Amino acid sequence: MRIIGGQAKRRSLKAPSAAQGVRPILARIRKSLFDILRLRLADAQWLDLYAGSGAVGIEALSRGAASVTFVDRNSLCLNIIRRNLQTLGMINRAQLIRADATQALFSVGGPFDLIFMGPPYHDAKWNALHFTVPTLKNIGHAKLLKEGGWVIGQHHKKEPVAAPEGWTLFRQESYGDTILSFFMRGRPLAVP
Repeated sequence: MRIIGGQAKRRSLKAPSAAQGVRPILARIRKSLFDILRLRLADAQWLDLYAGSGAVGIEALSRGAASVTFVDRNSLCLNIIRRNLQTLGMINRAQLIRADATQALFSVGGPFDLIFMGPPYHDAKWNALHFTVPTLKNIGHAKLLKEGGWVIGQHHKKEPVAAPEGWTLFRQESYGDTILSFFMRGRPLAVP
């Protein structure tokens, strides 16, 4: 796995093994995500929920985000992210928190300009998991998003996703079985 753009372009990243149940975001989806976010990245405060390999947050740092807070409940994932950040000289712009993003998120700081969440699609027995909307509600309760900020949820196309009260789903992009859904608080005056 490699960083696609920015100051660390083409640098390799270590990733957790597939046995850990972590599926890193595909490079083409990551490229598309950052093409969409290009004008919002400079000096952004970023939150990477269900950080897994950390590829999305590290890509954000490489492309100009001021800082990234990585949240994952798996300490092995956080250790791999920490090693990648140290190798790339980015550790001073990052915070790593071991927490379950399906629970209350009051301890993660913020508020943030951009929040990415890439929760697992299924459990170990291949039962479908639907974490996007519950996590979005947790983000709202903890007031983690700055006014005008965006939350991007990566989820399986079969996961039902609708904006909860107080949120607007303003964009969706499809990549095979994966969907990126873009949310804002309230109702935007114009679609971004």
